[in-house]
Amino acid sequence: MLRNRQSLILAAALIGLLAPATLAQGVGQAAKANAQATFGQSAMLRVGDRLDSARLHQVTRPGLYGMSEAPSGSRYGIVDGKLIRYDPESAQVLSIIRQVDRIVD
Repeated sequence: MLRNRQSLILAAALIGLLAPATLAQGVGQAAKANAQATFGQSAMLRVGDRLDSARLHQVTRPGLYGMSEAPSGSRYGIVDGKLIRYDPESAQVLSIIRQVDRIVD
């Protein structure tokens, strides 16, 4: 009986020591994968690129994003989670303004 109890205590101690390291490794890998995914998305969209209309959400209420009306000849949109300004005639990205968490209009 004493031997089983000692084995149980030893097993619990080992789990207590190894679990945080294993969890931290998993969190580190997840953070690295997330950073790579974020970098991959931002590398895909650049000023001067032509927009794919399937990826574009046209912003209809810029005030909800803290913006005033777009300058003449341009509009605001969201592509891959980024607020952008684009030329609606040529579908060319004019500027990448900032990351947005969600579409609110």
